[in-house]
Amino acid sequence: MLVAAQLAACLVVAWACGVVALERLDRRVEAAGGERFGSAERALISALAFLGLCVVLMVGHIVTGGVIFGVPGVVPAIAVALVVVAWRKRAPRWPHLERKHLSLALLAIALIAIYAVPVFLSGSGVRAGDPPWHLGWTEQLLHGDPVPTGPAPEFGANAYPWGFHSILATMVRLVPGSDPLIAHETMHLLLIALIPLAAACLARLVNPKAGFAAAWLAGLAGGFGWVHSGLRAFDATPTEARFGADLVVASPNSVYELFPPALPREVALIALGAATLMLAVALRSGDRRLQLVGGAAMGAVGLISVPMLLTAVAWSVAMCLITVKKDRIRASAAVLGGAVVVFALWAGPVLRDYIRYDGFVNITPQLGVEWDLGTALASWGILLPLAIAGIGILLAQPRVVSRPLLACLGGSLLLFGLSIARAKLDWGVFGNETLLHQGRMWPPLHLLGAACAGVAAVVAYGWLRARARALAVSLGAVVALLGIASPVVAAGGLTHLLDTHTKGFDYAEPDLVSGSFMRRAASHLSPDDVVRVDGSDELAFLLFQFSGVKLANYDDPRLIGNELRIRYSDLAAQWDRQDLDEGFEPDYVVRPVAGPIITLEIEQGRFDDEFWELVPADG
Repeated sequence: MLVAAQLAACLVVAWACGVVALERLDRRVEAAGGERFGSAERALISALAFLGLCVVLMVGHIVTGGVIFGVPGVVPAIAVALVVVAWRKRAPRWPHLERKHLSLALLAIALIAIYAVPVFLSGSGVRAGDPPWHLGWTEQLLHGDPVPTGPAPEFGANAYPWGFHSILATMVRLVPGSDPLIAHETMHLLLIALIPLAAACLARLVNPKAGFAAAWLAGLAGGFGWVHSGLRAFDATPTEARFGADLVVASPNSVYELFPPALPREVALIALGAATLMLAVALRSGDRRLQLVGGAAMGAVGLISVPMLLTAVAWSVAMCLITVKKDRIRASAAVLGGAVVVFALWAGPVLRDYIRYDGFVNITPQLGVEWDLGTALASWGILLPLAIAGIGILLAQPRVVSRPLLACLGGSLLLFGLSIARAKLDWGVFGNETLLHQGRMWPPLHLLGAACAGVAAVVAYGWLRARARALAVSLGAVVALLGIASPVVAAGGLTHLLDTHTKGFDYAEPDLVSGSFMRRAASHLSPDDVVRVDGSDELAFLLFQFSGVKLANYDDPRLIGNELRIRYSDLAAQWDRQDLDEGFEPDYVVRPVAGPIITLEIEQGRFDDEFWELVPADG
């Protein structure tokens, strides 16, 4: 129910944000001789406007010292005021049902059945890895920390972009009683809809009829590994992949990223698609203010994912050079200037601390798998020949409408070449190799591939339909079935992982659900507290995830020193010295006990088949 409430709240607020933003954008686009946005574009820009609201709220949160997200009633009050303003400008109207809405309903049913139903049936889709950090960082915002700092006491400082956490915090505050874990589930549902929508809007830049095909291919076209896989197969670890880059997370085919959990790179991919749409329209219109807005949207991508910002910059520069006929320098300056201003909201303080604390240290225990090119492209399945055909169509018809996609494709190929060079030459990239990791380059390429494939599919279908309608329909059905087979098989494999709570899908286990000892103990803690957990590093880190508390002790077996992953060199060294010397004084202690006893405990209960208690450190 809380997921449904968050989803409804997000849709209403995103609609309001879109109404306010599009009122001005429509006027400026029409004044520049452009066409009004279609319904698909309006929906995607509304999602981007919601991100803009979250950024504004986060800036206000920082300026007020933690009030915006720290005080429960502030965000709902702002949201209600925004909805009232939007309603007065444009009351929502139910669209007249048309034939195209039946196709959209079928697409929505297929997406929900494959990517969402396994979670509904099995419990939480949140997984170990990066989400635990995002849970804890978001809790710190909700408890009133101006910026998330992480679990390290005294010397903790976080250099991860706060855009994703500001979205989660906004979603939590919109629905009283919800939490970041619920927000992750809601975010996953939004991703299922918005990634295909982004592909559709990019395809519609070239051909207004190509949107549905691009959305289908972006969301439901997997590889051919299912031929050898059996009825259910899904690998949650790329190093254990059994079918090349098919049926595995972190695949070059982003279809498999539509499975849970929701991660910042997927949210940034949506922002990238929306910003690209904005920038294409702005450059086509020649309006400098629109170009500044388009650049600001590109900068917002970096507030969620810095590696994705590299793609945003590459696409922006390429679009300015290829799509603008005159004043390329001024257009580029406007776009990059807008991006720098927005990105500096986070990057400015980080750069200051980078200089102040002697740079970054590498906190990545192991880089992800980088697939060889043949294996990677093979995972695209039926999408690959369609994408190649679409690129051929764009090149054969070098019209103005084709240039944005071709420019973006050129920018992504350049970055992909740099990522190959980084791996071959072992570039350190200032202690952050993930900036040029191939895994960060494939999602944008896949988005472009789906858009190009959608154009090719529509052209091919139209050509065949004019000659043999039955053949066109039959071939279209075959293409759809060949693509959807792999996601269906993967959904069965994921359901098994969720049911058995394996491969990190642990958040529906009895030890972690609402009312468990861990959740009750976390409710007494906050980022202002330091807790020492005796005998379970797993429990310690879970308490951070669900309260944002600081940890007096923690050991990550993958790391030697700096177990709490402090990003700055000097602070990491200071934390190591303090940890080895006299340690950190706790406010609370969590320890195993023989059973229920009368002490000064705050909470008692079971975790991992042991009995535990939370007590004040001075007790």
